[in-house]
Amino acid sequence: MFLRRREFGVMAASALAFPAIVRAQAPALAALHDAARKEGELTWYTVPQTSEVAEKMGRTFTARYPGIKVNVVRTTAQVAYQRLNQDLKAGTPNCDVFTSTDLAHYVDLKGRNLLLKFLPAAVARQDKRVQNMDPDGYFHASSCFMMGLVYNTQKVSAAAAPKSWADLLDPKWSGAALVAHPAYSGAAGAWCIEMRKLYGDDFFKKLAANKAHVSRSTIDAVTAVISGESSVSAGPMSLAARSAAKGNPVATLAPKEGPVLILSPTGILANTRRPHASRLFMEWMLGSEDTERISVEEFSVPLRANAKPAPGVIGLGDANPLLAPTPPQMVAQIPKVIDAWREAFGV
Repeated sequence: MFLRRREFGVMAASALAFPAIVRAQAPALAALHDAARKEGELTWYTVPQTSEVAEKMGRTFTARYPGIKVNVVRTTAQVAYQRLNQDLKAGTPNCDVFTSTDLAHYVDLKGRNLLLKFLPAAVARQDKRVQNMDPDGYFHASSCFMMGLVYNTQKVSAAAAPKSWADLLDPKWSGAALVAHPAYSGAAGAWCIEMRKLYGDDFFKKLAANKAHVSRSTIDAVTAVISGESSVSAGPMSLAARSAAKGNPVATLAPKEGPVLILSPTGILANTRRPHASRLFMEWMLGSEDTERISVEEFSVPLRANAKPAPGVIGLGDANPLLAPTPPQMVAQIPKVIDAWREAFGV
């Protein structure tokens, strides 16, 4: 993995030469900041964070790099991608930086030559398990979380909580479980891929027969559990942990088959009008102390090598087993699980 000198002339030639990158980073980012200030802003379409956290990230970036405003647009994965494609069709370059939970989006964009090739120096500071998401350097892992079992502590005791993904099919959760729709949520799509591997298409039919509720977003799944609308769900463990720390009646656990790792890629659109601001934002998002701190504060999983998550949060090296669909599986299997889901649920 080699850095391009025309992008960062003062950086080391190899991303594996970590000390050289560290020495070169400060002047390179200072020069990039100077160029980015002339652009003044960037627009970030993002999916994995809540609106609150995404806005917090935007404000933190601006505080770190004054003169550059981040316009945050947060939606579900498929809504974000539909909006992006509408922009592209209209020839309107609204989005500069795109963060989703559906890898297939990036494979499609890359195949249509719609992403800017860029290898941030920050990649070298990431855990090796999330590096090299795209060997060609068009998109990179920028955040991750684990999908686990989430339950309402006022309605469900720890002893009675489901311990396995298959437990969601137990009749005692009839009408009380909630899952997100894979046609709207990239994280739900990844979860469905792993459930299909484990249990086949019958899993979705049995889930529907057990009267599971359906939401568009995995974030909504956690919200529904907290409100008591549902008792259990498959949802983001980091969001549930953050909500529990605020006093909400929610807890989470890793099922015996393993939680599902959701990697969120980020790429820069080739038609960006703010290339310097976009590159600087990518550098900041992928490997800064700010984003590591926010990850810990928000009970997410930090990507920097050797970084420790908040107490009680499963980190990259903690989950064993860990379910993680591969990039080819995400591309090939998402349409299949959506079809299986719609056949089972009728929606």
